[in-house]
Amino acid sequence: MRKLLLNGAIAVGPVVAALVVAAVVLAVAGAPPLEALNALLSGSLGGRIQLARTLSFLLPLVLIALAWIIAFTTKRINLGLEGQIIVGGIVATLVGLHVSGLPTGAHIVLGMVAGGASGALYAGIAAWFWAKRDVNEIISTLMLTLIATETLSWLVRGPMQEPGVVFPRSSEVAETSQWGTIVSNSALTWDILLVPVAVVTVAFVQSRTTFGLTLRITGANPTAARRVGINTIRTNSLALLLSGAVAGLVGASLIFGGETARMGDGFSAGFGFEGIVVALVARNNPFGAVPAALLFAILDSGSGLMETRVGIASELVYVTQGLVILFVAGTAYLYTRTRRTRVDASDQEPARAATGVEMAGTV
Repeated sequence: MRKLLLNGAIAVGPVVAALVVAAVVLAVAGAPPLEALNALLSGSLGGRIQLARTLSFLLPLVLIALAWIIAFTTKRINLGLEGQIIVGGIVATLVGLHVSGLPTGAHIVLGMVAGGASGALYAGIAAWFWAKRDVNEIISTLMLTLIATETLSWLVRGPMQEPGVVFPRSSEVAETSQWGTIVSNSALTWDILLVPVAVVTVAFVQSRTTFGLTLRITGANPTAARRVGINTIRTNSLALLLSGAVAGLVGASLIFGGETARMGDGFSAGFGFEGIVVALVARNNPFGAVPAALLFAILDSGSGLMETRVGIASELVYVTQGLVILFVAGTAYLYTRTRRTRVDASDQEPARAATGVEMAGTV
């Protein structure tokens, strides 16, 4: 119980502190914090449509957090999730536009599988460079994200641009490839059901399977993992591939479950980076990713109404997110440092006791 309460305080405390500091920033900027908070909640939870919009943010945020957690279990840092979303969305759009004759369920499944597979293959490029050429995956995944972003910009202004339209976007994908809406006239679609399935699956694999144990051992101590016969290079590479596959699923879902069912310039909406923050707030816990994602979904969904009512730029949401990152990182650092100090002190106590016994025996 004590450990549970401590973990809860470490997770919730930085978020509360960040919100308090954000309220102070609002007050300094001349906006009433309570009125801004009321507008934020009204814009995100104030009605059926608002709540549906907020919940629609859960899928990309939770799945990207899970993608980060999968890779980080082996201590691999996948900063290219945004690029893998884009590649998954591009391939899913091609499936939605050019594959015909399939029933709705089969078309959706094919597009989602294609998006996930393409995301895995794109992450596999970074995994190959790391495994074969010892290239840092942080750098390679970021560079691959830049390539994916520029490729998307070229595609929606060239080969995949909707005919007769000046806007950088593709044509609408086939109706058979679109997720149906749960709440009419809202962005909430049936793919939201993937959230509990994905969370339970990742948590189960991590804690209850041999493969999950292999991932955890590899991340905790690669040397020990190699000595017990684990192929650490293959395990790390596979973790990156699975991480990219989940990100590719997000890209496909953003197309098939999007309000316009089109691929546009910047359709990924920065979820590849925001989802990492969600994972950090959740302390890399799959179940903790859901409430953390809900917090960020509320911030994203309600920021527009806050700007309209109070006159505060919606970019303040990014300030709040930045504060959350700082407080979470600072809390994790202090916790780790305090824990190490306690461990060192406890290790020294037996030595002191033994020294005292030896001295007494000598006397």
